[in-house]
Amino acid sequence: MTWLDRLPGRGRQGILWLLLVMVVAAATVNPEFRTLDNAVNVLNQSAALGILAVGQTVVIIAGLLDLSVGMLIGLIVVLTNDLMNGQASATLPAILLALGLGLAVGTVNGVLDKLLRIDPLILTFGMLSVLQGVIFVYTDRSVGRASDAFLWMASGTVAGVPFSAILLAAASGLVYLLLDRTRFGRHVFAVGGDETCARRDGIDTARIRLIVFMISGLSAGIAGILVAGRLGTGYPNAGAGFELDAIVAVVLGGTSLAGGRGSVLGTVAAVFVLGIASNILNLMEVSSFVQLLVKGLIVVVAIIANQPRRLMPA
Repeated sequence: MTWLDRLPGRGRQGILWLLLVMVVAAATVNPEFRTLDNAVNVLNQSAALGILAVGQTVVIIAGLLDLSVGMLIGLIVVLTNDLMNGQASATLPAILLALGLGLAVGTVNGVLDKLLRIDPLILTFGMLSVLQGVIFVYTDRSVGRASDAFLWMASGTVAGVPFSAILLAAASGLVYLLLDRTRFGRHVFAVGGDETCARRDGIDTARIRLIVFMISGLSAGIAGILVAGRLGTGYPNAGAGFELDAIVAVVLGGTSLAGGRGSVLGTVAAVFVLGIASNILNLMEVSSFVQLLVKGLIVVVAIIANQPRRLMPA
């Protein structure tokens, strides 16, 4: 079974066509969109959300949801920038802190999911609140400063290609292989499709759910590094809204909110659809409030498009 087979009916190839149409339309409407600098800017702006959404794709395919990732990014941005405070020697400890914290929060989510057996939506919303509280107990204003290495990871290039885009490609490729070429990936789809049947077939569903949450936390850790470098300082609200944007990208990319079906490629394409939409609206100097309206409409359309189709009576 390929990624194409796992996309819901009307989602097959649709997001890729939409991306192509948006690129052509944007290039036609605004010549500035066609510049190399703008292309690099779109890639850099989309990378963090893309990595986060790839992790969220695994979660949603498994029939779960992780709302804690936005505030997790915010906490990582604050702590890493405060730790570095512009010092190059603190770059590696800051990276380890980001990855370790992401993995730790994901693990806690997975363990609590197993012990408490409550809806993941409620569980991760609770974790969101806890992380938000930790951020504002720690600081209510921007702290610290990113090192030059963090700034480069967020905005630098390798042979003309943004490093953040390379990171997104690597993360996407790794997760694609994990889902499509391993037994673990098949188990993730099975758990999302019907957890009861998966359990009867001998799949350790609790273990799969734990690993899925760990992947989500780790993806938030990587995304947090890019956001920390892009902002350059520890802004407490840095992660606000990331969890919603990631879910929108996943659903728009063809992954079913009910679980069991989805595509990493579709998610990445959807991230760039959202990134290009935001970019062209910025180039046209459209009000931020109108941009929020557009994003809201995309959310509604994406959710409606992915509702199960009911057969009409003969």
